[in-house]
Amino acid sequence: MELIEKIDPIVYQKMQVELGWKFLDTKVIEKSIKNSMFVVSCIVDGQMVGIARIVGDGYTHGLLTDVKVLPAYQGRGIGKAMVTYLLNKTQEYVNKNCDEFMLELTPTLDNAAFYVKCGFKHKPDEMEGCYLWIKNQNIYDKDSKKYVMHLQEKPFKMIKSGKKTIEMRLNDEKRQKIKVGDVLIFILDSEKFEYIKAKVVALHKYPSFDELYKNFDLEKLGYKKGETGSPEDMSKYYSKENIEKYGVVGIEIKVIK
Repeated sequence: MELIEKIDPIVYQKMQVELGWKFLDTKVIEKSIKNSMFVVSCIVDGQMVGIARIVGDGYTHGLLTDVKVLPAYQGRGIGKAMVTYLLNKTQEYVNKNCDEFMLELTPTLDNAAFYVKCGFKHKPDEMEGCYLWIKNQNIYDKDSKKYVMHLQEKPFKMIKSGKKTIEMRLNDEKRQKIKVGDVLIFILDSEKFEYIKAKVVALHKYPSFDELYKNFDLEKLGYKKGETGSPEDMSKYYSKENIEKYGVVGIEIKVIK
């Protein structure tokens, strides 16, 4: 079995007919193959017996489609080998060009289990098709998630400059979900839409802001050099009752360029 990054339009057309799929004009097939993101064929004894491809916008969304294996060669792992090959190609591409890439597909009847084995998610109670988020491995860890936080201009600029490396928050239910390795998107609350992407490198939890302030340099917390600051500054954002209830967290971050 050999996998090659090429699909013969004539073989594509013959497979459409033999597998009972819709007949397509050869010129249409040629153009569709040319406009694909990635294509793969499986060659056995010099014969093209399986094909698959991914189409999409190249940056946010793609569709796994035309996963076909001739009947006489089905059940040999050819379909999974081709899908795995395309997933690896997409991962390499995302690592160089994208943040996250959503790959979707619409499985044929009773075939969703096959794609789940290939790594796709299938939630029949929520949607008909299958999907897989492919994340840039240079940014995201295997299980890391992305969270959005809003900031005012001063802390936003301090994070952007690299001086503020600790974001202080109430350690409520929302913040308790954040883990080391997650990605935070800081959005500037202004008419001009700006954002900063940062990775969580450590979480420092304390019963109060008093304890947090004792353990970090003020500049790291977002104060300018020589500026005075105290835990009382956080009282404008959080009540004493909530601080006592949840405690606080210093989210240590590193800006992603």
